Amino acid sequence: MRKIIAILMALLVIFTNSHSQVRKSGINSLAFLKVGVGARQVGIGSAATTLKDDPNMIFWNPAGIVLSDKKLALEFTYNRWIADINQVALGATYNLGRAGTIGFGIISFGLSNISADRDLLPPDLSYLQIDQQTSPTYSFRDIAVVFSYARNVTDVLSLGVNLKYLREQIDDLSANAFAVDFGANYKITDFWSIGARLLNLGSDIRYYDISSPIPLLFSIGTSFSYTYQGTFTGKLFIDFVQPQDLPQLFFSGVEFDAWNMFFVRAGYKFNYSGTKDKGTSWRGPVETTIEGFSAGVGARIGFGNYAVNFDYAFTQMKLLDNVHRITVGFGLK
Repeated sequence: MRKIIAILMALLVIFTNSHSQVRKSGINSLAFLKVGVGARQVGIGSAATTLKDDPNMIFWNPAGIVLSDKKLALEFTYNRWIADINQVALGATYNLGRAGTIGFGIISFGLSNISADRDLLPPDLSYLQIDQQTSPTYSFRDIAVVFSYARNVTDVLSLGVNLKYLREQIDDLSANAFAVDFGANYKITDFWSIGARLLNLGSDIRYYDISSPIPLLFSIGTSFSYTYQGTFTGKLFIDFVQPQDLPQLFFSGVEFDAWNMFFVRAGYKFNYSGTKDKGTSWRGPVETTIEGFSAGVGARIGFGNYAVNFDYAFTQMKLLDNVHRITVGFGLK
């Protein structure tokens, strides 16, 4: 047990030190990968490393997709992000028994019909024209396709891995990347768990002769639960998160449920809202993050071998419109 905690802490320190010189806002491409998927996960402040038995964990920690009492689970999430950008995601998992759990996830993130202000060259210089499009509008679309596998290695340890195909298209230009995720969850006692995840380890996105890294992230987390008279349960979630382009972050959240049917959640990202970069020689520090407090509710209804769940999350956004997420899920025993 102590060895596992020591290894996780060592990985966090190594990752932090190895990126201390490149921590700079704006170095990453495919920023949509930083936008949380799933109303439950976002409702607890994105402190989701140790969540389990949830298809949306494909997008957070693949070790958390292991299904314990269901054969099949599906979840659909809709998020009206800032600037009217739409995020749509689907996560699906299937229980193979002792062989583990397989999963499939897809995210679509983008906006259409954006007014195009095209800088066209005179006819005699048309051979230098890079933008060959003439339409008055354009679109951009980011897509992630994820194949996931996880299994319980022991009664207390689960491991998972994701394979990702990532694509971005802006007007008539497109670029692709591939990445892998790794995750682990360890159950220390019936009420205490720890976990770790390494996300977006992969190739750069390249436009013309310029390459940009995708948002690499490492996190370790822990969670505690307490059940009162077998009816009411409270959970505390804590994550230490190290992105490639920001200082170390601290996410926290709580979830309360009654009869495993009705849920209330809240969370906050410390050292996140109002975080500033170091500035440059020609400007001072500027804020690099905008998210604040989050909260949510949920309901789960079971009938026979079937279950349906509904989750909602609210995220406070600094200087911008607040964000609302809705997740609808289905489970089959």
